[in-house]
Amino acid sequence: MSNRIRTPRVAVLVALVVALVVTMMFSVTAATPGAAAGKITYAKGTVEAFTGGAWVQLKKGDGVYADQTIRTMKKSRVEIVLADESVIRLGSRSKVKIEAALFGKGATQFSAKMFRGKAYAVASKLIGGDSKFEVTTSNAVAGVRGTTFRIDANRDKSTVVRVYTGAVAVSNAPIYTKPGKPKETGGKFQLPKQGVKPGGPGRVEVAGPSEVTKKEWEEFVAKAMQEIRVAANGELSEPVAFDAEADAADEWVAWNKSRDQ
Repeated sequence: MSNRIRTPRVAVLVALVVALVVTMMFSVTAATPGAAAGKITYAKGTVEAFTGGAWVQLKKGDGVYADQTIRTMKKSRVEIVLADESVIRLGSRSKVKIEAALFGKGATQFSAKMFRGKAYAVASKLIGGDSKFEVTTSNAVAGVRGTTFRIDANRDKSTVVRVYTGAVAVSNAPIYTKPGKPKETGGKFQLPKQGVKPGGPGRVEVAGPSEVTKKEWEEFVAKAMQEIRVAANGELSEPVAFDAEADAADEWVAWNKSRDQ
């Protein structure tokens, strides 16, 4: 009689163990990578992320992650709200890679590489000397602090940065720096000829060990309602006021301002 009672109990125990193992296996398989850098709060048309070796369609509510490349197709656009409440919006036929996205107490580290198209950013106020918010193109770096700005990576390889509020430090560092050993001066990067002083509100550093070529990279700071242009060859223009009326008539700008409100 006792054997008849134990057998079902053993079977039930084995079944529970198998179910637990299967559940654990499924949980591991379905786990999402790391904490999201932000999430999509608006998506129109075709918006995709390069994930797991393939382009995957994104929709409102989906998370975006560091080291992920995001692109929009024709007549498409997307809005991404980051973990620190900063906002990045991409226009039609744009492509951006989120290279770094770290959000913690006292410091924010965000950088994105823009391959083409238009981006509009509203950066939250950064805290701490190590904080940074940067958008890089093939020939320019825009580093901001508590700023609203747009950056266009044009087909002719030129870059245009327009500032709406705050200030943006723009440099042509990608053109005039190359990978290599740091300078002997304490391993620090060589300062630009023009622009803000070290540690100033518009400070921009080139990521990773680099050395400056014979022509030093330059840096200018654009303030509200000013723009800086960087030619394909790296030539940097001084900050100048742009036509605010014509800019406001741009549908892309008008849409972004409506989203800001």
